[in-house]
Amino acid sequence: MISTTDTAALPRLLQLPRELRQQIYSYLCPPSPISNPIPTVGITSVSHRPPPLPLLLTCHAISTDITSYYFSNASWKLIASHAFNFYRIDPTLSNLASSRLLKKIEKVELVFWFDGSLLKSYPSLKTTTYCHEIKKRATRACELLATAPELRILQVSWVDSTTQEAIEDKREVLDALKRLDAKVRFEVGVLEWSGAQAEPERGDFEKKVKGLIQVAHPVAAF
Repeated sequence: MISTTDTAALPRLLQLPRELRQQIYSYLCPPSPISNPIPTVGITSVSHRPPPLPLLLTCHAISTDITSYYFSNASWKLIASHAFNFYRIDPTLSNLASSRLLKKIEKVELVFWFDGSLLKSYPSLKTTTYCHEIKKRATRACELLATAPELRILQVSWVDSTTQEAIEDKREVLDALKRLDAKVRFEVGVLEWSGAQAEPERGDFEKKVKGLIQVAHPVAAF
């Protein structure tokens, strides 16, 4: 927040009205998904391009202002999938736990990803085991997000490329959402299931997932 006192001493950019500054920042930090923006912390992508480095180096006040704008708009994606634990890709999210990013993020998309190809490749992998591992990763993610002081919005996505198991058989994975308190607003993200490509199946699927989310986190409102 820019103080109104002694505005003449501020850089010209910061003397502009807040709305105009944010319009300028929107061109500098446009929606442009970036994969693996911070290697090793478990974030698979971020929704917006980061502020230009030359602007960040201009002065502390400008850097603070545009960084605040950026984090209020950028959404950081975390994927809860058995594949991460199966291939031992930071299964405990320990790098995210120690990252400075955790103190700044305001919006997160948590994707519950049910990878049908993994189940086909390993027929001995049971649905209960598969879902347990997804729940474990999602729970760890939510435990960390519960410590994020600026977190305002959690977007919940459900991407399911399996075709055999019913949605209700996977409901336990959403228990991870109970780790978050009422200050976090829930939003529905991407809802995809290979078993529901057209109406009315798709509408029933979306209704079921939304209902399960509300059961897991009663304050969620869609």
